Amino acid sequence: MDLQQKLEEVQKKLQNFLAYEKPKYIIWVESTFPKETAELKRVESAIAEIKQLIFEIEIDSLLHNRGLAISCHFLLQKRKKKKTVWSPEEKIDSSFDDVLQNEKRIDTYKNRGKKPLQENKLKATYRAIARLLHPDINNKVSAEKMERWYAAQLAYKAKDLDLLESLYYLEEKQLDNLPISLLQKRIVILSKTLQKKTKELESCLGDPAWGFSQLQIDAKYIQKIKIWVNAKIKEKKKELLVLKEKMKGWKQEARRVMAKRKGYRKIKKGGLEEK
Repeated sequence: MDLQQKLEEVQKKLQNFLAYEKPKYIIWVESTFPKETAELKRVESAIAEIKQLIFEIEIDSLLHNRGLAISCHFLLQKRKKKKTVWSPEEKIDSSFDDVLQNEKRIDTYKNRGKKPLQENKLKATYRAIARLLHPDINNKVSAEKMERWYAAQLAYKAKDLDLLESLYYLEEKQLDNLPISLLQKRIVILSKTLQKKTKELESCLGDPAWGFSQLQIDAKYIQKIKIWVNAKIKEKKKELLVLKEKMKGWKQEARRVMAKRKGYRKIKKGGLEEK
């Protein structure tokens, strides 16, 4: 019961922050600092694009057992052959996609007995929660229960069985005449979920949006947030520069390797002609 109460409190705080506080804060920041937020979005978008390409290069290197620089060269060459300007938002090329699909099929084959069991358990738990929280089934549903119902839907979409079971246990609090084994299972699940959600809440406490609706918006606070936004832009630009340097290094290395290969071929060809 103590674990259930603690989880309920943490979940409520998180829900309030993510559903109400943060959206209000984001709207206010974007309207107060339009240029700064536009610049931050641009830099974050560029980071996401390069990270996507780096991910593709690393996977290609792993799958084809070749250096990262060579993988970088061949991936960029493939995009040039398609006669399109490279954009990291572009979908992964079909050969890479085929490999991923094959890996998924292998995983499905290996876990064919486990996955249906997990999915069935997920569905069964979700149906059990629906019977307790769904507004169409229950005549009177409090705002607190509606929040839990919303959290249950998100947990189901994310396939988070631990959280879903924890939410179910929060609703079904009848502990009388339950076997010890079931109580132990509840304690383990609730403990895991509480630990996970507490960490998530702790990370939110450092967010400038925390407690935004209770704050007094004055010149001092506006200046503080402006400094924070500019510091965030600076931090993200440094991250972008590091990623660009990484790509630059791979490109330079690829040029050296390809130049050596061409030189070796010329020497080999010349030797054959001499013979």
